Amino acid sequence: MKRAMWMLSVASVLLCGGVLAAAEEEAIEPKEKIALFDGKSFDGWVRYLRGGKGDPDKTWAIKEGGAIACTGRPAGYIRTEKAYKNYHLRLEYRWPGRTGNNGVLAHMVGKDNVWPKSLECQGQFHAQGDFWEIGGWKFNEHTTGGHRVRGRNVHKYDPHNEKEPGEWNVYEVWAVGDVVRPYVNGKLMNEASGCQITAGKICLQSEGAPIEYRNITLEPPTGKPWPVTPTKKTELFNGKDLTGWVRFIPNEKKVDGTWQTQTVWTVKDGVIHCTGKPNGYIRTEESYANYKLHVEWRWAAKPTNSGVLLHKQGIDKVWPTCVEAQLMHQNAGDFWLLSHSTIKAGGQQIGPKPYANAKKRGEPAEKPAGEWNTYDITCDGGTVKLVVNGRLMNEGTDANPSSGTICLQSEGSPIEFRNVYLEPLGK
Repeated sequence: MKRAMWMLSVASVLLCGGVLAAAEEEAIEPKEKIALFDGKSFDGWVRYLRGGKGDPDKTWAIKEGGAIACTGRPAGYIRTEKAYKNYHLRLEYRWPGRTGNNGVLAHMVGKDNVWPKSLECQGQFHAQGDFWEIGGWKFNEHTTGGHRVRGRNVHKYDPHNEKEPGEWNVYEVWAVGDVVRPYVNGKLMNEASGCQITAGKICLQSEGAPIEYRNITLEPPTGKPWPVTPTKKTELFNGKDLTGWVRFIPNEKKVDGTWQTQTVWTVKDGVIHCTGKPNGYIRTEESYANYKLHVEWRWAAKPTNSGVLLHKQGIDKVWPTCVEAQLMHQNAGDFWLLSHSTIKAGGQQIGPKPYANAKKRGEPAEKPAGEWNTYDITCDGGTVKLVVNGRLMNEGTDANPSSGTICLQSEGSPIEFRNVYLEPLGK
């Protein structure tokens, strides 16, 4: 009996794996631009209402001019008949009257249900770009937690980027490998990485208020908008607030259930103030490659430790995969290779290890506590050069990774940053 049960369990696992594999194989990877909506009919779409009840023709209609008009009631969605993977979805939407709730469900799998297993790219007015995990749909930013996570919801990076009711907005969803990124009117709003499901159907919700859609297309993800290579000077810090940055401290650093990220990093008089405790960082929302980075820093009191994390990849954690440009007192210009990243420096490869170090050249170039220092960092492909107060302190080649987000660490004691910007190579 035990052997029979074991064989049945193995067969079930293999069957489930086969079903998932088959689903992946059946998903279409667009090779050219596809019009998902022809402006005249619902060909290629399935209309679903809660419990399979209601009259779809009363919920969805096609207006003269080729827009889908949805009443918002009852709850449900229209979905593509086919599943897709590795795509750039683009659509236009507007609220014709009062605003409300809606969403684009990416990688929907399984049976039709009012809340099918999927990743919801939120469409609620002024929450456009939030994520909602539906049906146990797993991705890094939700499972690892953080101050943006509230239950099944992962809040968008910044305030909304929507236009007023009655005006058309552009909503784009880039689904590339295990990453999903929603953009609203050209602005990156969020990122889901390490997605457990990487293919599925696409749904447009009916959820409470009238909404209209038009120009719904799917394209291959060629020319994806990240990592960004700057073509002009790009201010990463605007001198007023942390727009464009994501704060991170680990889950265990909660106090009385209240996140402390808002007090670890603050902005005053054009300067980012970091308390240094707990360990963590702020990181750019966007990923970058091939740039010159300028950062100014000073120690407000006793100097201790910090760093500029380059090419940060993967999940947010205290020691993420990245190439660290060290800021520890008297060691600015060292490389630290974290979480199995690598670089060649001094004629040898450093890493892959959990932590590996390549020391700077010569004596420290830092100024005393209270004085401003400059860090000028060049990232050109796999080459990274670290210049502290005008002196070349280190150089490495064949860096892996060679693109990603940029982080400023909290690691020990109060530190301040200002004038954080990128410039194109060659400037």
